Formats: sequence, C-alpha cells, structure tokens
Amino acid sequence: MIEKATQADAGEKRVEDLEREVERLTRAVNENDARFRMTMSRYVTDEVTKLLAASPDASITGERRTITMMFADLRGSTELAEGMEPESYLSLLNHYLTEMIFIVDSWKGNILEFVGDAMVCVFGAPLENEDAARSAVYSAVAMQRRMTKVNEWNRAEGYPSIQMGIGIHTGEAIVGCIGSEARMKYDAIGRNMNLASRVEGFAAGGQILVTDEALIAAGDKVMVREEGEMLVQPKGVRDMVRLHDVIGMGSLRVPQARG
Repeated sequence: MIEKATQADAGEKRVEDLEREVERLTRAVNENDARFRMTMSRYVTDEVTKLLAASPDASITGERRTITMMFADLRGSTELAEGMEPESYLSLLNHYLTEMIFIVDSWKGNILEFVGDAMVCVFGAPLENEDAARSAVYSAVAMQRRMTKVNEWNRAEGYPSIQMGIGIHTGEAIVGCIGSEARMKYDAIGRNMNLASRVEGFAAGGQILVTDEALIAAGDKVMVREEGEMLVQPKGVRDMVRLHDVIGMGSLRVPQARG
C-alpha cells in the first residue's frame, strides 16, 4: 500500500511538473510573440506583422491585386535640409512623419517605405479592402488638414513652415514580400506604382491629385475643383493621364495651402 501511494505521489508530481513546464513555455512563446510584434510594428503595419507571424517561413505569397497607391512628399525639402542644422531638420521631419503615419494607419493604409521625406503607401494590401480608394483619399485629405497643426508646431520650435504634395492612383500591382532570408520587405511593384509616383510629382504644396481610376473607385463623396482638372504626360507613360484636384471628401475640406 505504501509503495502504491508513493507511486501515485510521484505520478502527481510529474503531472504538476509538466503543467508548470507547459505554463513556462506558453509564457515564453507569448513574450517572444509580443517582442516580435513590438519590433515589427516599427517597420511594417499590424496587417503585415500578423501575416508574417502566421507564416512558418516568414513570407507572403506574391499576387496581382488592384490596390490604391499614395505617394506623399514635402516640397523644397532639399533646400530646407541644406539650410538647417541636421538635428533641427530631423526633428522637424520626424514630427511631420509621426503625424502623417498616425493618419495613414487610422485609414488602414500600409506604409511600404520612406524615401527621404517621401512616404510610399498602399491601401488594399496586404489585406483586401473594397473601400481602399476611398480610404486613401480620406487619408490624404486628413493629412493635408493636419499640416496646419504641423506648421504651428514648427513655428513654435523656430522651424520654417512646410508643404506637402500628394498623388493617388488605383490600379493593378504585384504585391508580396521581396528580398532574402536575411532581409525581406513587403512591397508593391508594377507600372501603376510608377504612375502613382509621377502623379505626386505634379502636385503642388497643399495639393492632392488623383487619377480617373482613383476618383471613380473612391466614389461620389470626393470633392474636386473642376478648374483644377488637367491632362498630363508623365515620364515613361505612353498615354495622356487626366488628373483631378481634390479639395475635400464629404464634409472634410482641405484648407488653403499656407506658406
């Protein structure tokens, strides 16, 4: 009887030890997952982070998809950077980007990369969004509205005012992860990405320009300045492209650009 009791006690202890080990491993996995998400969130959106975390080989299969692309860039930034102390310029730039990133994230945009002070964003990837074009235009309008507050902060810090131009286009692109096992990024590739970049180049400070495709996809709540419509010939594009000057979205309007 004593031997059986001893065996039972030993069995219970092994079960308890296993339960404690499972709890320890679970905590470790959760902590590692939290650290992974916290680290990745500094470089990619939550959407991409979740897809990467769920993929055993940390990759996202490429596919062709219709998305909305948005390029946003500061005007006169080269001269601005050359005329300011490096610390001051980076302070100005990082404050501006912090404000813009928050808005893009709020409208479910995915920031692919920063090219200097330019932002390259897509809506509708990696997760599909039937309102991608509308979200992109809402985001752009909110970004231009926020520039008023950005410049108030700049003046309070003794920095110059800045202006931003935005270009938006909707079309098909190849989306997915590119790179190697050592370094990888989520990206969108194709002629429509190039076109979206060219559209942004036509935008003046405080302006939002969208193509026919983006305007149609965004819906009838987009408010445009009729006299602002233009036909342009972007570099590397065979056909003429019609651009529309967005002044608001529903009740949201872009304020007059300030110097």
